[in-house]
Amino acid sequence: MLFSGLSEMGDDPILLVSKMFKASANPNKVDLGVGVYKDANGHTAILNSVKKAEQYLVSNQDTKTYLSPAGNANFNQVVQDMLIGADHPAVHESRVSTFQTPGGTGGVRIGLELVKKCNPNADIWISNPTWPNHTAVTKSLELKPRQYRYYDTKGGVFLFEGMMEDLSRAKSGDVVILHGCCHNASGADLSNDQWDELATVMLEKGLVPFVDFAYQGFSRGLEEDSYAARLMSTMLPEALIASSCSKNFAMYRDRAGAITLISSSAEEHLKNESHMLGAVRVNYSMPPDHGAAVVAHILGDTDLRAEWISEVNKMRNRVKKMRKLFVLKMNEKAPNSDFNYIEELNGLFSYLTLSAEQIHTLINDYSIFLMANGRINIAGLTEANIDYVTDAIASLFNSESV
Repeated sequence: MLFSGLSEMGDDPILLVSKMFKASANPNKVDLGVGVYKDANGHTAILNSVKKAEQYLVSNQDTKTYLSPAGNANFNQVVQDMLIGADHPAVHESRVSTFQTPGGTGGVRIGLELVKKCNPNADIWISNPTWPNHTAVTKSLELKPRQYRYYDTKGGVFLFEGMMEDLSRAKSGDVVILHGCCHNASGADLSNDQWDELATVMLEKGLVPFVDFAYQGFSRGLEEDSYAARLMSTMLPEALIASSCSKNFAMYRDRAGAITLISSSAEEHLKNESHMLGAVRVNYSMPPDHGAAVVAHILGDTDLRAEWISEVNKMRNRVKKMRKLFVLKMNEKAPNSDFNYIEELNGLFSYLTLSAEQIHTLINDYSIFLMANGRINIAGLTEANIDYVTDAIASLFNSESV
């Protein structure tokens, strides 16, 4: 029989946390696992700007016919402008294109498809830790993943020197996957000076940056967060940028993402573009339009764009507020816990420097659900549950000192 003999893969670790949370009968249960933005009520609400754009589309869209493998042209243009700027040198030199993809994952997949076409022997350098799909997609294409040190999850320390030392072993033509901001899953980002140093080394070694830019606006601001993407795509002759509208538009299920390709010349770009569109055609033919149409309308409308930017600012500031409040309460309740590093990080995620036994206790005794490696979604914290969570974590440290 064809469909027999396979072993079960098991649940995805992130989805397993969600399943455990839903199954729990504890009225105080807290979900710090799944990586979505949540508001002060613990709800992933639809943004007002998105609702207004959807209402506009319902009233004004007059067809659902096919577009093209490249997707929504208006979406591609406004996203590209937001990522790298309309005055980017590659724009004037006709060597940049942005293609709509099914979410950021689709962008990573299509980008690595092109890498394999160009150089199947390229090593794909991936941070340790990272978002699991970076490694999974790399392996699925039979490309070789290599790790570079990035963050000490048990010490709460960013490892920039280790990162640079590991990348010194990369060879010309290798691809380095970089998190544009709000590193998933540590929350630790390079400073602008460190980005400058990294870009210089990558240029000297002939490495190709692949910037995964899933959280624009969640670190310092929409413009400020684009520093790495703009630097890498300006200083280096070739680059890939996968981007996502899931977080900053809170449109997770609508799968609006993009892959931006920067080639070394206009002549090479035409060839590269054709192969990238070929990869799209045999993967999913063309991306879904609704989410991209919503984004295109928002970014193309002055009033809606201003409202959306205000909503992004509120999301970012709420997460930063919860980081600060978490550290404040932990310092009050368990001064020996040393979680001060949490406040200095960016975006949704951080690692709690806890032992496996302590994490097990939080999950099983308190129904506080987090990843087994200690990764938490800061947006899962609210003013309503922060004391329950910090009391539980503090008990782990206070019981040790008894």
